[in-house]
Amino acid sequence: MLLNITIMVYKFRVILDAEEDVLRDIAILDTDTLEDLHNTIINAFGFDGTEGGSYFLCDDNWQQEDEIPLFDMDDILGEH
Repeated sequence: MLLNITIMVYKFRVILDAEEDVLRDIAILDTDTLEDLHNTIINAFGFDGTEGGSYFLCDDNWQQEDEIPLFDMDDILGEH
């Protein structure tokens, strides 16, 4: 029995906005999560992993629309 499995790979160019732009090209699988994407970016730039992350949906003109935080920002440490 042969299985026909299609795996989708998404490729991104990530730009670190600093004095001089720093670019990294990364790839993730279609089964990866937003956290997987975040960790891939962290690793690509050599960050220590303590950085937070917030992502945005954009319109066709790259104007930011809805924010998608990596973690629930309503959970403030020490508050219940």
